[in-house]
Amino acid sequence: MIKIKRKQWQGIIAFALLPLFILSSCNQTKSDKGVVAETLDIVAQKRSEVMAVHDAIMPKIGTLMSLKRQLKEKAATLDNTSSAHKEQLDSIRLSIEQLEAADEAMMQWMRTYKDPADSVSDEEAIGYLEIKEQEILEVKEEMLESERAAQALLNDH
Repeated sequence: MIKIKRKQWQGIIAFALLPLFILSSCNQTKSDKGVVAETLDIVAQKRSEVMAVHDAIMPKIGTLMSLKRQLKEKAATLDNTSSAHKEQLDSIRLSIEQLEAADEAMMQWMRTYKDPADSVSDEEAIGYLEIKEQEILEVKEEMLESERAAQALLNDH
């Protein structure tokens, strides 16, 4: 029988256990990658939510500009010396200003929006996207309100 010294046994055991350590570290890396991928999915999902709001209201810009044109046409038909029309003209001017402000709010949001850099932490990226989401929701409300007000003026004969 072959005699194996104690140090040789330790080497054989260490060599036999090496694949187990490698496999366990690979599994841990896969697990860590899963956490990273899950976090990236959360960031990507939040970005998609923000952009979905933007994409849903962006076509309203054309509607707002059309309403602005219609209000200007209506104002042109009114007599600005008549006291009866003066109040209506003031309402039309205010509505046009609201439409322009809503349009500018959207343009400003688009100018300031930047996708979070890969170098920022996930928490920072999500925080930034939550702020941008709140801002675009406010723009949406401003756009919808200015549209409602303009429609009311145009429907008011």
